[in-house]
Amino acid sequence: MKKQDWKDDHIEELLKQLPKITNHISKQDMYQQMMIFKEQKKRKRWLTPSVASAVAVLLLCILVPTMINFQDSAGSNIDDSEQENQLASNATQQKEVNDEITNDESNHTQENTEDIVKDEEVTPQEDIDQTDEIYAQNDQSEEANDNNEQPVTQQIEPTAVYAEDIKDQEEVLTYSIPDHNVQNFIPISVMVNKEADLSKMELFINHMSDLKEAEWGLGELNPFNADFHYDTSNQVLAVDFPAATNISSSSQSEAIKEILTDMMADFNIEKIDLLTDGEQGLEMGNEGFTEEIDQVDTSNKSAYYFYYPNEEWTTPFLVPFREKINSVTDAFAAMKKGIETYNLKASIPNDIDFETEVVSDEQLLITFEDDADIKNDEETLYTIEAILLTAKEFEYNEVKLENTEIDQIGRFDLEKEIQVPVAPNKRDLP
Repeated sequence: MKKQDWKDDHIEELLKQLPKITNHISKQDMYQQMMIFKEQKKRKRWLTPSVASAVAVLLLCILVPTMINFQDSAGSNIDDSEQENQLASNATQQKEVNDEITNDESNHTQENTEDIVKDEEVTPQEDIDQTDEIYAQNDQSEEANDNNEQPVTQQIEPTAVYAEDIKDQEEVLTYSIPDHNVQNFIPISVMVNKEADLSKMELFINHMSDLKEAEWGLGELNPFNADFHYDTSNQVLAVDFPAATNISSSSQSEAIKEILTDMMADFNIEKIDLLTDGEQGLEMGNEGFTEEIDQVDTSNKSAYYFYYPNEEWTTPFLVPFREKINSVTDAFAAMKKGIETYNLKASIPNDIDFETEVVSDEQLLITFEDDADIKNDEETLYTIEAILLTAKEFEYNEVKLENTEIDQIGRFDLEKEIQVPVAPNKRDLP
C-alpha cells in the first residue's frame, strides 16, 4: 500500500475547506467541557473496540486477496478514501464536541435562568412591600409638610377667672398686690382647694406665703411680715406687726391701708385691728399712731386699664383705677385715654368705637361701629376682658356684643351673651 505523503501545507489547505464554526465559549469553559466529554467517551467505548476488531478481521479476510491483485491501481483510491474518511470523521467528532458543549452551555444557562427565576419569584413581593413602605414614608413626609405649611390655630387664653374655670371644691382668692412704685394695686386671683374646717378668710391668710410676687413682676404683699388672725365670730381681722417695724413714708402707710381695705371689701370684714408685737396700735408714719382701720367708702366705681411691669411684658395685668365716674359709658370713654402718671395704658384702642345700651339691670348691649377693628387676637381679647370687668364694677352680670363681623374671640362665642369674669388676673400657685 502506497503511503500518502502528508504535508503541512496540504493539511492546512484541507482544514481551511472545513465549515467555519463560531463558538463564543471561553477557552476555560471549552476545556472543561472537552474533559467531561472525554470521560464520557471513555466510559462508552468498552463495547465499540471489540466490535470494531471483529469487523476488521472479517474485512481483512475478504479484502486481502483483492487488495493484493489491485494494489497498484487501487492504492491511490484507497489513500484518497482514507483521507476523506479521516476528514469526515474529524468533522463529525468536532460537531459532536460542539453539540455537547452547546448542550452543556444551554443546560448551564437554563440552570442559571431557573435560579434567577426562583430569586425573582420572591423579589416582586419584597419589592411591593418595600415600595409600599417607601410610599407610606413619602405620604407621611408629605402629610408632615402639609401640616407644617398649614397655619396653626393657637388657643388664645383669657387673663381672668371665669365660672367655667372653677372646679368643684375650689375657692377663688384675690390678693391686692402693689407694683414696685406702690402706685397701682394689682388684683391677683388664684384658685385653691377648699378645706372643711377653714373659712375663706383663713384660706386667704394661709396662702399668702405661696404668692410669687417677684416672678409676676410686682412688689410685696406683706413686706413687714405681719401676722394675720381672723375671728370668724365677730368678723374682726387682727394684723400684728413685728416690734422692729418702721413705717417711715406715706407711700408705705397708704399701701397698708389700701391692701387692708380691699380685704375688708372682699370678705365683709367689720373691723381691722392693728397691733405691734401683740400690743394695740401701730405707728404709721404721717398717719401717726393708728389702732384700727374702719370701713371705707367704696361707692366710687373703677375702670380697668392695662398695666405692664416692664417693656418686655407682653400680657397686661387688668388693673382697676378707682375714681368718681357717673356711668359705665363714661368709664369706657376714660379707658381709651389711659393714665400716664400711673403708668396705666388705654385698654380700649382708638380704632374700636361702639355704642352702649343698658338692656336690663344685669345686661349691657355693646354695638360696634362698622369700621371697628375687631379681630380674633390677643389684643382684642384683652380689650373685651377690660370691658367685662368694668361692666362688673357697675354690677352688670353679662354683656352682649353686636356687629363684630366675627363670631368668636378666644373662648367667647359672640353669638351669645358673655358672662362677666369671677375675678381678674388669674395666676397659678406652686
